[in-house]
Amino acid sequence: MDEIIKIKCPFDGAVLSIKNQPGLESKSVTCPICKHKYPFTQFKVVTPGINKDDDPPTDYPGGEERTSYGADKPTDLGAMNFTPGRVVVVGTGVSYRLKPGRNIIGRKASKSAADFGIDTGENRKMSREHIVIEIKKVPAKGFVHYLSLYKEKVNKTFVGNEPLVYGDCIILNHGDIIKLPDADLRFEIPNEDDTDYETAL
Repeated sequence: MDEIIKIKCPFDGAVLSIKNQPGLESKSVTCPICKHKYPFTQFKVVTPGINKDDDPPTDYPGGEERTSYGADKPTDLGAMNFTPGRVVVVGTGVSYRLKPGRNIIGRKASKSAADFGIDTGENRKMSREHIVIEIKKVPAKGFVHYLSLYKEKVNKTFVGNEPLVYGDCIILNHGDIIKLPDADLRFEIPNEDDTDYETAL
């Protein structure tokens, strides 16, 4: 099993988890937060228990794999998002307000670790724990929303028309459509004065 090490971005201080592999010192790493690419040697290795003042790291399976989708689709980190986003189940009007930290979304079931369970009726293509949207507060940028699969073996899932693969870490933008089996979700950044219509769980 590959050893996972934590490194700190020299530009914005984000803590990343990557696989420790031979020749890593000669490679470059792209930070998913600021999108800057630096030689690995410019990142500071975070030692657990020593860097106590650091923000808790965000762990994504697969380390430094794809962090955006659609080569020509910009990721707007310039927009200041001071309100955590929400997801709306397309066609139903049901919405779930996301909270800072990990939000697990999946099929509604009696036994599930999901924070939000989507009613899919008799359809069971969606896993009980299918995706994770992690919200992290970044200094001077507000909240940034990351999407990844909860586990490796799930039915096909897309962001827009791009497949979401286990190990991906996608930064969500307002209006993105997450295509889950049996349901589509629209990601939104609500205005601070919007009224939320949430479904009680």
